[in-house]
Amino acid sequence: MSKGFWSMRRAGYLLIIIVLVALLPILLQKGLANAYHFKSRFYIDQWQQTAAPTKLQYSNALLAADYAYKIDSQNPHYLLTLAKVMEWGVFSNLAQKNIPIFNRLYLDAIEQRPHWPNAYSDYAYNLAFIQHDVDQAWLYLEQALVYGPYTPEVLYQGLAIGFSSWGHLSVEQKQLVFAVARKSVMANWRMRNDLKQLATQYQLTSVICTYLKYSTPTLNAVDVKWVNKDMCR
Repeated sequence: MSKGFWSMRRAGYLLIIIVLVALLPILLQKGLANAYHFKSRFYIDQWQQTAAPTKLQYSNALLAADYAYKIDSQNPHYLLTLAKVMEWGVFSNLAQKNIPIFNRLYLDAIEQRPHWPNAYSDYAYNLAFIQHDVDQAWLYLEQALVYGPYTPEVLYQGLAIGFSSWGHLSVEQKQLVFAVARKSVMANWRMRNDLKQLATQYQLTSVICTYLKYSTPTLNAVDVKWVNKDMCR
């Protein structure tokens, strides 16, 4: 091969090296943000399975989530994770609620990923249980059900919001909650258990059982058996 060819090849390799060196700090930052994100998610998953966080756990999770957010504030996953860590602090009486920050995090996440159902349902949950604004929560819950009608997190949060505010819902809103309950029965064992637990918690078991037994179209045989033998026995 000619010297010209090898010169061009070396120039190409040199250009690739220069580009990689230039990108290296960005890649390292992205990797660091992801590591912090997974650390905070680990704590959230642990709290959901066990109990409320300790003060040390909450501090560590908040620090990690905040680092990830500061490194990449345009990543909607990091935004929601930071918001959810902060929520655990409020629910566990380890922190005061900061409504402006909650609103900014959730609205930014929705803006970054407008068709992501979890962003809408997570915000609806925050509005209902932290900000106590059920009317606003309902608007975001409806959007979540449009984009993710069978998403487990959306179904759970729909049940929680609907059951907790049952006495204040319109007929149309109650029909939507009934529909979410039906989807939960048809989804999987975990959603069934969530439905049963939430209905018991908010003393709505008889109401939901009546709906499930007489709703049309009828449920399949397996689902009917669970309703009769477990949920409504």
